[in-house]
Amino acid sequence: MERVLVVDANARLKGRRLTTLDVIGSGPRIVTALLNYYGFDAELYPYERVIGDRDILNRFDVLAVSFMISDVKAVEKLINLWRKDRGKEGLVVLGGPGTLSVKALKLLDFDIAFLGEVEQVFNEFFAIRRYRSFKEIFEELQPQGQVPRGVAVKKKDMLLDGGVAPWAPRELLFKVIPDINGVKMYPFYWACRVYVEIVRGCSNFKRPLTTANGRSCNSCGLCLSQRLADRLRCPVGIPPGCGYCSVPLIHGYPKSRDRHSIVEEVRRLLDIGVTRIVLSAPDFLDYGRDLKTEEPLTDPCNPPPNIDAIEKLLKDLTSLENVVDGKASILVENVKACLVDDYVAEVLGRYLKGTAIYIGLESCSDKLLEAIGRPNTCRDVLEAIKLLSKHGIKPYVYLMHGLPLEKTDDIITTLNTIPMLQQLGVERIILYKFRPLPRTAFSKAKRRHDEEYLKFVELLKNRVKEFNEQMKQKLLNRIMDVIIASEYPRNRRYLVSYPLHHGPVVLIRASKRFIGCVARVRIVDVISDRMVMGTILYIKYRIVNPTTSL
Repeated sequence: MERVLVVDANARLKGRRLTTLDVIGSGPRIVTALLNYYGFDAELYPYERVIGDRDILNRFDVLAVSFMISDVKAVEKLINLWRKDRGKEGLVVLGGPGTLSVKALKLLDFDIAFLGEVEQVFNEFFAIRRYRSFKEIFEELQPQGQVPRGVAVKKKDMLLDGGVAPWAPRELLFKVIPDINGVKMYPFYWACRVYVEIVRGCSNFKRPLTTANGRSCNSCGLCLSQRLADRLRCPVGIPPGCGYCSVPLIHGYPKSRDRHSIVEEVRRLLDIGVTRIVLSAPDFLDYGRDLKTEEPLTDPCNPPPNIDAIEKLLKDLTSLENVVDGKASILVENVKACLVDDYVAEVLGRYLKGTAIYIGLESCSDKLLEAIGRPNTCRDVLEAIKLLSKHGIKPYVYLMHGLPLEKTDDIITTLNTIPMLQQLGVERIILYKFRPLPRTAFSKAKRRHDEEYLKFVELLKNRVKEFNEQMKQKLLNRIMDVIIASEYPRNRRYLVSYPLHHGPVVLIRASKRFIGCVARVRIVDVISDRMVMGTILYIKYRIVNPTTSL
């Protein structure tokens, strides 16, 4: 039996995670569970546990790394450490979004890479062809042969790229409950947001009006067709979805996971001490919506949400003992504005009141939103924010700068709309810098250099920072429950803690013996637009022993 070390290197950049320290994603856990399902002996570890510990590396035959494009330097460091002892004897297998970059594949010293979804490719290799090891696969994939879709192989410095994997059919998705034991390998896992996948794929099969390499929409109307299957193809080859996003291309249209499987995974996570569960989907409101149509769900706004399926899921999850007792929270990430109406907002508020929900706005310029393939107008988003706030949800909004086709006037429009976001109840704005992703419509986009435009980008950055700092001021004297996670690396007299439900990082000056506890704190100061200071009122209970948490 081949022993496989699955390493989560996502967001490790050059070897260290600088942001989102409290996130444990679903991808590596899914792959670990699938490998065990197909007869491997696979274990999951986070990057930081492995990079300096050869005892871990020496226990395995195969190194399997999940990474993003920004993590190439970290992955290179890990592979070099692996090769020092083994040379070419121990195979290196790559997966995750980073494998979509040909540049990354050419740079890294790997053997096999999986491009896109692995479910159908794994089924082909391990169920149909009955391979029993990655070594067997590697030996049979010859340089002169044709590499299957979804696989890339490197032999004698020759890169053989089979292209992105086909979308996995529903019967191959969600075959297994993602790995649970590996979660305990992450630093302060009990305080982390652990992502539980409930929907795979995105329903936005609109397309941008042009691509960065010169392709332009010919106004055929297929991506607006009433026949949903028509939206799957574009005569001029523009990838589906927003121009900066690869989800529809890589994962296809939405496919919802069985409710009982989701509840069972959450139950198991709660049993090991996880306190914050995030229901992961490109759009939470797509859950069950695919079951309302016989065609592929390629319309982002119709049919409306499957409220019956959503309510059953939320009812089951919020009825779990730790959630009922207030010792764990259920969180939702993204929703599309065009799917939010008053009834939808009321249902979300009934089960998720006081938690945050993220809405993609990107820009307040409708002209730009149409050009980049967004499914909503600015007014749609503002109305959704209003409804969610009305029913006790805390809206967070995504904005983006540097988008292809963006003009100075577009940024000015966004700047002028920010006061309205505050009036409507937005608690935080997350401002992203556009970065071209491989195989998307904007993959070839070039960096903007015009001074006038960049001047307004700086104005936007400063305004968003001011907005977030002002909203943090409203937290002063607020009392909240936090999970105490670790020492603060920049000043070890302080501890880092995370709100049980939502909010910024909270620093506390206290003894490290409180690590692993849930505390009730009062917010006493604002440190930055991302961090506040708290003081402990009292310790509510302990989740883990501090000797096991450091």
